[in-house]
Amino acid sequence: MRYLRMMIIGLLISLSSSYILVTLSLLSSNEVALGTELLEQIIIAAILGIAIGLLSIIFDIEPLPFTIQLLLHLVAVTACVLTAGYFGHWFDSGVWYVLIAEAIIYLIVWCILYVLQLNDIEKMNQEIQKRKD
Repeated sequence: MRYLRMMIIGLLISLSSSYILVTLSLLSSNEVALGTELLEQIIIAAILGIAIGLLSIIFDIEPLPFTIQLLLHLVAVTACVLTAGYFGHWFDSGVWYVLIAEAIIYLIVWCILYVLQLNDIEKMNQEIQKRKD
């Protein structure tokens, strides 16, 4: 169930991010995308999101320090993004555009997860405090 949850979260983040990036790309170039092109991008984004969601399994490997887990996750995510970019023809503006977009999305997602984790910790601490009283 946990893996299914990770896959769904990855899928939703990927589809949301790709929607924003495709929209910005189309607006900046004044191009029109055909239905088949958009469908192809949606399928690539969905597969990418599910793969990245499953890559979160890396954080379940307990003997590894968190920094190593994070580095492995980032490298694996970058490999997935570059592979998806190859099939999705995302490198017309250059590979750096794709890598910068990945870095921004990665940072935003981690900031959101950090805030959610702090919220969970606060709730757990409140429950512990209630039990002590």
